[in-house]
Amino acid sequence: MGCNSGSVDDAAKANIEAKKAVKKLQDALEHDKDSIKAKFFAEIDDSFANANITDGRQIGYSYDIKTEYTSEFSLDKISGVVLSALQAAIAAQDPTAKTPGTSPAALNAYSDVVVAVAEAAKSSSESAASISFSMNRLSPGLYAFLYASSTNIKDEGLFGTEAVTSTAIFYRFMQSIDDIKNEAAFGEALIDAANLLSMKTLQAGLTDRLAKGEITPNDWERLDGQYSGMIDTIRDRLNAAGQPPVLKQRALAGQSSDEQIVLSAIKKLSSMGDEYNAIIKQSQSRIDSNYF
Repeated sequence: MGCNSGSVDDAAKANIEAKKAVKKLQDALEHDKDSIKAKFFAEIDDSFANANITDGRQIGYSYDIKTEYTSEFSLDKISGVVLSALQAAIAAQDPTAKTPGTSPAALNAYSDVVVAVAEAAKSSSESAASISFSMNRLSPGLYAFLYASSTNIKDEGLFGTEAVTSTAIFYRFMQSIDDIKNEAAFGEALIDAANLLSMKTLQAGLTDRLAKGEITPNDWERLDGQYSGMIDTIRDRLNAAGQPPVLKQRALAGQSSDEQIVLSAIKKLSSMGDEYNAIIKQSQSRIDSNYF
C-alpha cells in the first residue's frame, strides 16, 4: 500500500540506504495506523453528532501512503486511489444507480479536496491543521471523510538538502438513511467553495513556512503558483455554477486567521533580505484585496 513520487523513487533506486529510509518512514505510519484510525473515527462521530445524524453506516474504509519531497505537489496518484475506492463503494451499494456523488463535476471537486487534505498534513503551519480532516456530503445520504497524517526525514547524504515526507491518507465512506429522508440540498459547488478556502489556507501556510526558513523563495514561487492554478480552476467552476453563500463566511467574520498568519510572516520576511521583497509585495497585495 502506498505510492512514491518519481523523484523519490529515483533516489531510492540510486541508493539502497535511501530506499531503507523511505521504508522506515512508511513503516512508522503503518505502526501508528491504529491510533490514527481511532482519532479519525472519533472525529467522524463528532461530526455526525453535530449534524444530528445518528444512523451513519460504513460502506467503505481504507488508507494509503504517499511519499514525496516536501516541496513536491502531486495531483494524480493519491486522488486516483481515493476516487476509485469511492466509486467502488457506491457501486457496491447499487450498481444501477446514477447518484450525484458520481457525476464528473462532483468527482472533480472531491479530487481537489483529497489533494488539499494531503497537502495540509505536510505543512507545519497552524493554518493548515484545520483542514487535515475533511467531511463532505457528496449526495443525499452519502458522506466521505478524509484524515491525513505525515512524518518526514531530512538527510542530505541520501536526498540532498530537502526533506522527504510520507503522508498517510485515511478515507471512510458513510451512508445515512435519515439524511436521505431529510433530502437536504446537494451541490458540488458547496464542496468547491469550501475547498477554495482550504487552498487559500495552504497558501497562507506556505508564506508562514517561508518565514520559518523551512522552504526557499524558489519553493514558495513554485508551490504558490501551483496552488493558484488550482484556485483558478475551482473559481471557474464556481463562476459557472454560481457562487454559494459559504464564500462570504470569512468576509463576514472579519479578519481571518489566514490573514493574521500572513501578516505575521510578512513582518518576519521584511528583515530577512531583498530576495523576499517580491513575495512580500505579492502577499501584501493579497491582504489589501481581502484575498484571505
